[in-house]
Order: sequence, then C-alpha cells, then structure tokens
Amino acid sequence: MNATDPRSSSPPVMLCTSVLRFGFAAGPELTCPDHAWAAGLHLVQGDEGVGKTALLCTLAGELKQRSGEVQYPFAASGKPLAADLFWQHPRTVLSEAESQSTCRDWIARRAKVYPLWLEVDFERHIEGFALNEHMHKPLLALSTGSLRKLWMAAAWASGAALTLIDEPLAALDKPSMRYVQETLEEFTHEDQIERFGEARRCVIVTHWDEMEGVDWDDVLTLTSP
Repeated sequence: MNATDPRSSSPPVMLCTSVLRFGFAAGPELTCPDHAWAAGLHLVQGDEGVGKTALLCTLAGELKQRSGEVQYPFAASGKPLAADLFWQHPRTVLSEAESQSTCRDWIARRAKVYPLWLEVDFERHIEGFALNEHMHKPLLALSTGSLRKLWMAAAWASGAALTLIDEPLAALDKPSMRYVQETLEEFTHEDQIERFGEARRCVIVTHWDEMEGVDWDDVLTLTSP
C-alpha cells in the first residue's frame, strides 16, 4: 500500500464530544465519554436506559445538551446543514399530513434535501427489504418494522455526511436483520474508499450489543449514570 492510497491515512474526524452531559427533559442527566467519530461505521452500545437514543437526538441537534460540547469539524459553519445530516427518530409521532403521505411521496420529498442521494441505492434497499409492494401505501398503513425499513433505506441512500440510526434491528424479521447487517458493512471506512475512492460519511448506529456479523470501525459503550 503506497503513501497516496487513501486507506493508508487516518480518516477525517467528523464529530466529537467533550464533557458532554445530556438527557430528555423528564429523564436523568446522562454522560458521554469524550469521543471522536471519523468517517466510517460506528456503534454506540449499552443497556436499556443508558441514553443511546438521547445521545443520537443530541448529536442531531434535536435535543440541546445540558452541558459540554458537540463539534462538527466537517461542517464549514460549525453546524451541519440539512443536507449534511440524516436522522429519523423511529418513535416520532408522524403528523397527519405525513401519515397520509404515500411512501413514494415521502421519499421524493426527502430525496430533494440530499444532493448526494443515490436513487439506485434506494431502490436496491427497497428490494432488499421486500418493500416494493408497500411503496404505494400511506405511511399510516405500514407496520413499525416496515417504517423502520423505509427510514433505513432512505438513510443509506441519502449520502448525508452524518447519518444516525437508532436500534436498526428492532421490530424486524430475520431476513431483514441479515440485510441490515450486510448493508451496514458498506459504510466502513475501507468499504467507502473501495466504492467511492474516499470515506466521506460517518454512520453512527446504536444497539444493545455489538451486533454479531458487523465489522465496526469503532465501538463506544455507554454505561448507567
């Protein structure tokens, strides 16, 4: 491997936290160890109640931290633009308009946000999740598992520099679980370089354990406060 090979250099740091304390308004104060996430595939693991979802909400800017810092070195303005970030809280209550929207219409609106959206990848993921037969339906007609599949297909296809995915295996059937594990591998630092010539995306996933079968670039474990 020569000096010009991108695999020989460290991936760029895209997100870092320092002395971070966070938590939902009605919940306890939680802490995150000082950490830096580079381009690649990352896991945040921990038991129920340690703050995995709340951390993603904080990293996405949806939840204001109680103290400490969250920095985005990749963002010129210091904060990610809409096109830089994909985060869909899987338990968010959809608005009436969203609930009545068909899957295709919802995806068409999301795709417009992301200039690096890859439609061919989205269609590949829809097929991998066996969602084709549901794409004409309104979101309210989808099961919890099917909605999660739709969110993940969009997240992977978005091209967003910072992509956050909460508990991707929850409510999924076994074939879909296997598809998730296989697809996540496409976002490792090395796989991104092989596919695009550079690693330009930071994908952070939460799960209760290390999710067997996935080769993470980095694992952060949260513990109870």
